[in-house]
Formats: sequence, structure tokens, C-alpha cells
Amino acid sequence: MSVWDFVARHTFDAPDRQIRLLVEQVKLLRPHGKLKILDAGGGLQDRGSLISQLGRRTVLDIESGPGVDVVGDIHHLPFPDQSFDLITLFMVMEHLYDPLQAIQECRRVLKKDGILLATTVQYWHGHAHPHDYYRYTRGGLEYIFTQAKLPIRQIWSLGGPWLVLFHVIELNLPSFLLFLYTCPIFNYLDKLCFNHADSRAHPDSVGWSLLAIKP
Repeated sequence: MSVWDFVARHTFDAPDRQIRLLVEQVKLLRPHGKLKILDAGGGLQDRGSLISQLGRRTVLDIESGPGVDVVGDIHHLPFPDQSFDLITLFMVMEHLYDPLQAIQECRRVLKKDGILLATTVQYWHGHAHPHDYYRYTRGGLEYIFTQAKLPIRQIWSLGGPWLVLFHVIELNLPSFLLFLYTCPIFNYLDKLCFNHADSRAHPDSVGWSLLAIKP
């Protein structure tokens, strides 16, 4: 494993680390049988080996490309009601122009007791593929999922103030050496000083991971 891979794997807010944590939660909740999975917005991200541990994965994206099974819009999912056991929205919600409608659609195509996994950002730079609309607080996510009648069962921070500070520096003063040597330091300080279970009254967070279950 390269030094770069080591840093990416062990940084708390690294996308693959968050996906692994969510996958482990699903394994605890659904230890038996293979799930029918919709990986919504997953066409440009290489995470198939992680998600496919849980079952058979269908990839939906707004654009065609390698690994995309269905071209479609999350706001108008081209699937019948109660089609899936699990839906993943990894770093997708910031790209949804109407997140409430999209989550309502996810609820529609989930089976009873189906699970939705999501990660999204509270602080991040603008990145327009294909569009970039929102940043989310914990309260904002809870409101959207409550309105969609898809209750959040678990939610935790992707990283606290030290990682926010690191990304401000890294994104505005890009440098490979800066990233390589300062990322582990900021990550250590963040784990040392910030409770990722989010017990503080006013958390300054990089983003959020959540697990919701359809009642």
C-alpha cells in the first residue's frame, strides 16, 4: 500500500472509510441473505467491491458510462414500488436540486424495512458534476428525512473542526506535499479533540453519514 493510499484509508472523512463503516452497520442489521441494492449516483465512483459485499448491485446515474446499469434521475426513479432492500446515496445529496422529492422517491422504491445509506457534505468546495446545489447540517438532513417519512436511525459526523480547517487549506492551496504530510496530523487532532458521535451543541462538521430505515 502506498503512503497516499494509507492516508486516504485512515483519514476519518475518507469516502471509502465511511462506506465501510456503513456497510458494517448493514451487516449487523441484515446478517442473512443477499440484498437487492440500488447504488444511486454511483456511476463515477469505484466503490462496487465495498457495496457488493451486501448483495446484487444496480448502478443508476444521470449519465451513461462505465459501470452504469440504468440511466435515470433520482427525482423520478424508473423502478416499481418496493423494488429494493437497500439504496445508497454516497456523496449524492449535494447534487440533488430537490432533495425531499428524491428521498421520497427512494422511500417509494424501498421495500418495507428497507435501508437507505447516505453520505453528504456540510463543508466542501463547489464541484459541478453534473450540478452542485446544497450543503447540509444535521438538522437539515433530519428535517428532509422526517418529511419524506424515512426516519434516520443513525447519523454521525464525517469529521470535525480540524478536518474542516485542513480542507480549507488543502482546497485553496493545493499541493501534493501539503496534503501528504499534513493530512495525518489534522486527522489525529480531529479524532483527539472532536467527538464524532456529535454530542456537542454546535458541531462544525465536514459532513455526515446516515442510515435510515423505511417503517
